[in-house]
Amino acid sequence: MIELIYGAKGTGKTTRIIDKANACVAKAKGNVVFITPIDKYSLNIDANVRFVVTAEHGIEKECQLESFIKGMIAGNADIGDFFIDGIARIGSVDPVRFIPELDALSSRYNVNFTVTLSMAEVPAELKRYI
Repeated sequence: MIELIYGAKGTGKTTRIIDKANACVAKAKGNVVFITPIDKYSLNIDANVRFVVTAEHGIEKECQLESFIKGMIAGNADIGDFFIDGIARIGSVDPVRFIPELDALSSRYNVNFTVTLSMAEVPAELKRYI
């Protein structure tokens, strides 16, 4: 499953995804991963959530992010939920191309993705994830 949280900059998307990740870890059967391009909110994330800063791992392209996520799943089959904050700020990741890839990963590995996207209007290709 993919859940898309969208809105213009400054509309509280990061707060919403952090709250969702923290609530999820309390009831999750598997592990929870929070991926972000910056380390600004690490203290707001529950200590039981695996917090990953993409810049620290040299992730700048879609293929790198996809491989990183697949590697995390391969190394820990108990991951049930991924939260990705600011997907469009992770290097050159194009959300219109990448979010359907996440949907395929979700189906293949039975994991959930919640993603924030800073856009006032969601492109037609992504409306099904709202």
